[in-house]
Amino acid sequence: MNRLVGENLSIITSKAQTTRHRIMGMVNGDDFQIVYSDTPGVLDPKYKLQEGMMKFVYNALQDADVLIVVTDIFEDNMNHETLIEKIREMDVPVFVLVNKIDLGTQEQFESRLEHWSKMLPKAKVAPISALHS
Repeated sequence: MNRLVGENLSIITSKAQTTRHRIMGMVNGDDFQIVYSDTPGVLDPKYKLQEGMMKFVYNALQDADVLIVVTDIFEDNMNHETLIEKIREMDVPVFVLVNKIDLGTQEQFESRLEHWSKMLPKAKVAPISALHS
């Protein structure tokens, strides 16, 4: 989101679950406005803080006109069936961006693309390298 908005709004770190609330960024043009929502990562909540974090995720889904799921080739499967089912039922374009393709093997890359294509069949799945974009 930082690159898309042109400012450092979202936290960039390798530490999991750093984003604890929904961060929004806006881009305005002469004839458009884009509002980006960066949410906490998806997890099965184990305590109240995590429950609150997941509420931000679900609220962002309700507001979305387009959904972009960002993952990477190293991330384990997102086994959150309730959320996946909600995404499948959404009537908006869904994109899954598989990041860090420059850091893994061809096998990892192909495996992740196949996984997401099966999990979200209506989604457009695309490889990216945020570092080299």
